[in-house]
Amino acid sequence: MFLGICLIVLSSCRSGARSEKSFDEICDRVSGKTAAEVEALLGNPDAREKLPIGDWRWVWWNYTFLDGDNYPPELRGKVVHLEIMFSNPMHVDIPDSQWRVGGPLAVSYAVPHSLSGSL
Repeated sequence: MFLGICLIVLSSCRSGARSEKSFDEICDRVSGKTAAEVEALLGNPDAREKLPIGDWRWVWWNYTFLDGDNYPPELRGKVVHLEIMFSNPMHVDIPDSQWRVGGPLAVSYAVPHSLSGSL
């Protein structure tokens, strides 16, 4: 009984994430997709930033969580911000909605910082 309660409490730690999909699952789903396709899958990002190199970076705050043996135990289940970079695949004049997730390093995450300490 106690073990069951502990498992329920541990699984609820992920409840702070807006998505039920883990970071790795999202990486697989958005790979090679256009900005319009990603927005249809994930919803509107919380921030859109045009980078000096010309790419777009979209951010979804507290959107997903880290899961699996590829992450250290202290990070598993941790809610993270999702960041996706979009590139113009042919470097021609096309709408931003047709820009694509630009390769294996285009999807990343950021661990939120705690503001509970002094500023």
